[in-house]
Amino acid sequence: MSVSRATIPRMVTVYANQTVVRGEDLPEVIRAAEVLGLGLKIENVMVPDDDGGYSLEWIVTREDEVPVYDEWEGRFEESDEDDDELVFTPAE
Repeated sequence: MSVSRATIPRMVTVYANQTVVRGEDLPEVIRAAEVLGLGLKIENVMVPDDDGGYSLEWIVTREDEVPVYDEWEGRFEESDEDDDELVFTPAE
């Protein structure tokens, strides 16, 4: 008597403004969103694969507002103002 295994479909639920993206395609998706002026939220998730294991995938969510990033030149500018210093006072 042979025992047959039931196949359970593996899926990821996403909303209308989301899609699952493989890691190798992620840079192209980011570039396209930048060109089109779309905001993105990117999250990594473990997705069941066909072999019964898991693979790392990315869920990309389209945001209504494009995030604004300041250009950073790789330098930290210190302020000329004196910061309040902490003073240690021993307990009596």
